[in-house]
Amino acid sequence: MKTLRSKLLLAMLSVALIITVLLSVVSVYFINISAKDTLKSTVEPLAVQAAKNFDSVIGSYTNNVVSTVKSDSFVEAKTDADRLKVLKSSFADNTGFYLNFTIFDSDGIVLATDNETISSSVEKEHIKGACERNSAYLTNIYTFGGKNYFTILASTKSDLIDQRVGCITIQTDMLVDTLNEYTFGKSGYVYLIGSDGKVLLHKNNEMVGKNALEVGKNNADYKEVTNAVEDILSENSGTTEYNLKDNDYIVGYYNSSYFDSTVIMVTNVADFTTASSSALTNIIVIGVVLMCLTVLFSLLFAKRITKPIISTTNRLRSLAQGNLTDPVDVWYSKDELGVLSNSLEETIVCLRQYINLITVALTQISEGNLCHRMEGTFKGDFYKIKSTFNEILDSLSDTFASINMSAEQVNSGAVQVSNIAQSVSQGSTQQASAIEELSATLSDVSKQITQNSADSKKAYNIVLKNTDAVDNCNSDMGNMVNAMNAIHTASDEISKIIKVIDEIAFQTNILALNAAVEAAREGSKGFGVVADEVRRLASRSAEAAKQTAALIENQSAAVSKGSKIAEETADSLNNIVSNSNTIKDLVKNISDASEAQAEAIVQVNTGVDQISAVVSANTSMAVGSASASEELSSQSLILKNMIARFKLSENGEKGKTEHQAARFTYIDDEPESDATPEDSQQDMTVPDEDNVEDFSTSDKY
Repeated sequence: MKTLRSKLLLAMLSVALIITVLLSVVSVYFINISAKDTLKSTVEPLAVQAAKNFDSVIGSYTNNVVSTVKSDSFVEAKTDADRLKVLKSSFADNTGFYLNFTIFDSDGIVLATDNETISSSVEKEHIKGACERNSAYLTNIYTFGGKNYFTILASTKSDLIDQRVGCITIQTDMLVDTLNEYTFGKSGYVYLIGSDGKVLLHKNNEMVGKNALEVGKNNADYKEVTNAVEDILSENSGTTEYNLKDNDYIVGYYNSSYFDSTVIMVTNVADFTTASSSALTNIIVIGVVLMCLTVLFSLLFAKRITKPIISTTNRLRSLAQGNLTDPVDVWYSKDELGVLSNSLEETIVCLRQYINLITVALTQISEGNLCHRMEGTFKGDFYKIKSTFNEILDSLSDTFASINMSAEQVNSGAVQVSNIAQSVSQGSTQQASAIEELSATLSDVSKQITQNSADSKKAYNIVLKNTDAVDNCNSDMGNMVNAMNAIHTASDEISKIIKVIDEIAFQTNILALNAAVEAAREGSKGFGVVADEVRRLASRSAEAAKQTAALIENQSAAVSKGSKIAEETADSLNNIVSNSNTIKDLVKNISDASEAQAEAIVQVNTGVDQISAVVSANTSMAVGSASASEELSSQSLILKNMIARFKLSENGEKGKTEHQAARFTYIDDEPESDATPEDSQQDMTVPDEDNVEDFSTSDKY
């Protein structure tokens, strides 16, 4: 919890901090604005100077080439190699910047060179252009072999020799160094851009050849750069600014006389805001000093103000914890602190007096004296405590008198209820025992009926299977009788055929006899032999037919006998099938009746269980009622003894004196109950306040 001193200190520090922050922000803002204005007024003249210096360097090189090529030493030289030496000697002081010196004829043929590879980069159009003019011919910047170059050419105009073209090829690094001599700031740089937006010269070779007008279309971060380049290319000179990757840049630019280009000087504003950083540091230091002074003065001022407040607060905290004995550190002054401490002292004195009076009254009540009344002077709202306390004592006196009378009546009723509850409890116990025996008997009967039902189902299933088997047997027997009849019919047909065979044998025998007679008459022995054989065969056929007929007659007799037996057996099976169906119906009736009896027994058993549950609940309630009645009787006795401890106020009526004296004395007579002396002694103990049930309402019992 923050103290008053810490709050005052925090407030002062907050004010000092806010002032310091505002001062820092305002100072830095105006310093940055001033720095930007200064840069804008400085960067354009520097860009003009850089562009003019760039033009001056290029111009000096072109003039030197022209003067050398047109000089007498160059024209009168005997060989092209000598002319090459003359050309190189004219740039002896700057040979570190030039990579190639070449002498061409008017047709573009290399006559002398110190680097054939570089000289091959010069196009014939450039040589032709140099031959057509008296001044120098300057090519555009181009890339060859991964590096950037430009070429200066000049031709001779003399009748002494054929036309020659002197050429020097220069690497652009020299021009980059020339431009960056005028860089402004630590991270500033100068570069050259063409009229089409392509970067021609840049200290970062990766940027050369890129089109600044297209960069912003592909990358949103460079959109402002593209807009600035568009403004630069639309004017000859001036300044502009843009933001790139959270950095502000101010740009000065000026058109160059060569390469159709513009010299652009880029300056990072952050390089020139170090002054604002140092100013911010100074402001922070001043703010810290100011806050330290603020803390010092706040501590001195807060200590003087908070000392009496802290003392009063500590005393109020101890008062809240119940401490009324410690003195109050009174602040003797006429301001609010003095009034606060004096009022606290008066409050504690009054509270101490009130608590003493209330303590005395409560002590009298604890001793059983309800005749005591609270006296003394109570001020303001505390007067309600006195009047309310006395009203409570009067009400308690009347209430306890009424409670004592009611306790006697409750005791008498509790004894009667206890006796009745005991009788009900015994009857319920006996009834529950009888219900349990009945339930056990019904359970056994239910098990037997369930078993009988299961057995009858099994018997019904067996009889059902036997009936099916007998039906199948009866069907088979009918099929057998039909088969026997068919055999008997077939035997009759075979007998007819045998008779036909016998007649055929007889006729054959006669024919054989006639044949023998005719053979004897004709005298043919062979024909006679055949006739004898035919007659013999006919005799054998007749004999076999007789034997077959005898066998068929025996079989027919046996079949007739079997058919008769089969018919008798079929009649017997029909009787068995009829009796089996009758038995099946009887067993099914017995099974259905057993199931119905089992279901009825289950319902009866369920009803008995419900009755048993109700009887058990009634028994429990009866036992609980008996216990509650005994407890009520003992509690009423305890209540009477407790009320007898109190001394009640006299109401002045003589007729009620003896009655009140009888009502508020200890009761020595034993109550009329069946409780034993041990139970009475146990019931006389005062129960715990949290476990005492409320019997004050009339609808409880």
